Amino acid sequence: MTRLLKCSIALGASPLIIGTLVYFTWRLTRWQWLEMMGVMTVLIGFIVFLAGAVCLILHLKHESRARRTSPLNALLVGGLLIANFPLAAFYTSSAIEISKRYTVRVYNDSDHTIESFILEAPGVNTDLGPIPPKIHTKHQMHFTDEGSLKFTARQQELKFGDELEWYVSRSSKGRDKTIKVNGKGTYKIINNLH
Repeated sequence: MTRLLKCSIALGASPLIIGTLVYFTWRLTRWQWLEMMGVMTVLIGFIVFLAGAVCLILHLKHESRARRTSPLNALLVGGLLIANFPLAAFYTSSAIEISKRYTVRVYNDSDHTIESFILEAPGVNTDLGPIPPKIHTKHQMHFTDEGSLKFTARQQELKFGDELEWYVSRSSKGRDKTIKVNGKGTYKIINNLH
């Protein structure tokens, strides 16, 4: 295997590996600086792809002059280089879709079941209940219009509720909130992304 072919493999694999690490680390942590790192990986990855393609073309040219052709190796390396594009498109579209989701987590830290826990917003009317004691649930949503996001809950004949966001819209950037219900109508709202 020539140096040019090895170089082409390295240039094809590096954006794949770095992009995958950035994407899954962002999925786990939601660190905002990783979003910029993802954009930089795509931009630099395109330049790296061009360099890898040039190395592959030079390798093929050299091999054809020396009358040593190995089309299978060149095909595999070309496939590796091209694979960067669908993977970058998938990671980008997935990150955009995930970043627009609004996530609500409800933890029932009390000793009694939450019979009803209703989320209301433009295009959303969902009951997450019943939620047994010491159990939590999660709901992710997108909004269809403008308005507010509220919840109303019922536990042991007690009704309580609150406004999670005074304004949400179709273009709202995703947020992540936790509501910890302690019982007797008491609860705490935690903003998970800040």
